[in-house]
Amino acid sequence: MIIFDEVADRQLNEITLLLRETEISQMIGYLEDLLEGKSSDVHFHLNNANYSKEITLSLYDDGGSNSFAPKYQQAIKAEVGK
Repeated sequence: MIIFDEVADRQLNEITLLLRETEISQMIGYLEDLLEGKSSDVHFHLNNANYSKEITLSLYDDGGSNSFAPKYQQAIKAEVGK
């Protein structure tokens, strides 16, 4: 698992998510689509009602992926090496 703070441009080890029922339902749908390969999208953006907050959801494997930006590729390599 990689948790990345886009504003501070750094990784985090712990977060707390407080979500509304609609946000959880939308997140579940996105995660199912990623797992089942139902979409050609490699990531999804989960936003709150007024789009002022965002969670980006993506699936990666231990082999990494060239489709990710270099900072994410580096984070994947570091996580796999643990």
